[in-house]
Amino acid sequence: MAPDYRPMRAALIRAVRDFFHHRGFVETDTPTLVMSPGMEPHIRPLTVEGRRCFLPTSPEFAMKKLLAQGYTRIFQVCRAYRLEPRSSTHNPEFAILEWYRAHSGYEQIMDDVEELFVAIGHALQSPVDVSRPWPRLSVEECFERFAGRDLVAMLPADDATDLERERFNDEFFKVFMDEVEPGLKALSRPVIVHGYPWFQAALSNLYTDERGLRWAKRFEVYGGGLELGNAFDELTDAAEQRQRFEKDMALRQKIYGAGFPPSPVDEELLTAIGKMSPTGGIAMGIDRMVMYFTGAASIDEVVWLPSHWSEV
Repeated sequence: MAPDYRPMRAALIRAVRDFFHHRGFVETDTPTLVMSPGMEPHIRPLTVEGRRCFLPTSPEFAMKKLLAQGYTRIFQVCRAYRLEPRSSTHNPEFAILEWYRAHSGYEQIMDDVEELFVAIGHALQSPVDVSRPWPRLSVEECFERFAGRDLVAMLPADDATDLERERFNDEFFKVFMDEVEPGLKALSRPVIVHGYPWFQAALSNLYTDERGLRWAKRFEVYGGGLELGNAFDELTDAAEQRQRFEKDMALRQKIYGAGFPPSPVDEELLTAIGKMSPTGGIAMGIDRMVMYFTGAASIDEVVWLPSHWSEV
C-alpha cells in the first residue's frame, strides 16, 4: 500500500507556524479575491467568471500593503492559483508560504530558510540532510559548474529589445532545466541559487558587480531538484516598479496577444511599495516542501484531496 504523507503535511505546516510564531512574526490572512493577480508576463491567473477580479497567484501584493502600514515581520500560509498545466510538481491550486522582514535584505531571508528547514527536519524526524550552511551558488557559477556554459557570454546587450531578451530567457531556462537542475539534484543538501540576470529581477533590487555587470538581488531555493522558493530583496522604488510592470505587460501582449490580456495595475500596491522600508521576502511552495521532506514522487501524493479541475 502506498504511504500516506498527509499527516506529515499537517506536521510540516504546524512546524512552519511554530517557527515563525516563536520568532515574533505576525500571521496574516489576506483576501483571495483580488483586483490584480500578479504582473509576471507568463504566469496566467484564474479569473472569477462575470466579475472583474481574480484569484491571487501569491499573497505578495496584499502583504506588501500590510508592510506599508507598519508591520515589520509577517508570514502567511494560504492558497494560490496559477493557470499552468498539471504535472507531478504543479497543481493550478496550491499551498504557499510567504514571509517578509522589514529593515532587512535577502541575505537574512537566506538564513531564515536554512533555519526553517532545520526546524522542520527536527519536527518531522526526517532523514533528509538540511544541516547548515547550505551551498550558495550564483547562477553564473551554476552554468559553469553544471552546464559548462559561460553565462556572461550568453547575456544579451544592455540595449537589447524585449523580444531579444525573451529569446535569451528561452535558452536560459532550457539550459537551466536540462543541465543545471539535474546538477543541483545531485547535491546532498538544499542549495541557494542567487544572482539572476538583471532583467529577470521582477520585484527585486539590482546590484552591480566589480565587472560592471548588473544582477538581480534575488535567489531561489532548490532541494532534490525541485524549485522550492523564490526570494527578493524587495524593490521599494514605486516609479521603477511601474516601469517594470508596463514592460512586462507590453511583452505579454507581444507574445500572447488577446489570448492573455494585461493584468490591471494595482495602484494601491504601487503606493505601498513607495512607503516600504528595505525588506526581504520569499514565497515557498508548501506542497513541494512536503514532497522534499517525504520523498513523494508526485504532488498528488501530498495533498489531502485533489482540486476539481478540467483541462477543457
